[in-house]
Amino acid sequence: MALTPFDHLLAVILVVVIPLRSRVVGFRRVARAAPEEQPRVRRQLYLQAMRIQSGLALALVVLWLAARPGPRTAAALGLGVRSISTFLAGAGAALVIALVLFVQARRVSNNERSLERVRPKLERILLVLPHTLEERRLFLWLSLTAGVCEELLYRGFLFFYLGHWMPPLAGLAVSSVIFGLGHVYQGVRGVLLTGLVGAFFGAAYMLCGSIAPAMVLHAAGDMYSGWIGHAALRREAEAPGAPLTDPAYDLPRTP
Repeated sequence: MALTPFDHLLAVILVVVIPLRSRVVGFRRVARAAPEEQPRVRRQLYLQAMRIQSGLALALVVLWLAARPGPRTAAALGLGVRSISTFLAGAGAALVIALVLFVQARRVSNNERSLERVRPKLERILLVLPHTLEERRLFLWLSLTAGVCEELLYRGFLFFYLGHWMPPLAGLAVSSVIFGLGHVYQGVRGVLLTGLVGAFFGAAYMLCGSIAPAMVLHAAGDMYSGWIGHAALRREAEAPGAPLTDPAYDLPRTP
């Protein structure tokens, strides 16, 4: 299937624009905001990220269907099912992993020592993780949006796009690097780890013939990070000498 100008434009957005925005615009906005302004800026970033991701994904699907010469199939975008048995096996494995992450998140968030060990690992991104229950609820929707839209863009589309110039394994490697760079605000270590996670999602796509299992894994992983980050920040706020909070609303209360 021949590439279109939109294909090239979307590739430039994923390779250049998204990494620049995440580093220069997104993270720095929170870091430079006054402490009392950070909650508002953080919520704005969540909403903007959802709008950008869903907008790009919707444009991709619409223009994919309208592209000429064509038609472009759903399977070429990772939305088909190559084998029912393979798809069900992949989907089942993804759901099991998601359940394990949910159980692990509950265990860690209720264990003070576990939170102490986790917090240093999240130090780089704590500013953009949810600090209150309201933010955690919004982060849940952000996680779902990222799980669906980023997999459609970074796995479904990029595999198709890169496949015009390189074999599948090379496309897996390059798309994983691009995915890692999209999280450049997390620093070098974060880019490397995210790239490896992207490679795992890409491998799941290649094995299953569908991006659906990767969507589940991606959303579950983001939810896990948000849940644990919120729990770690909450524990810090309720440390000795810090204001106590109402567990229902995360608002200061009288001892």
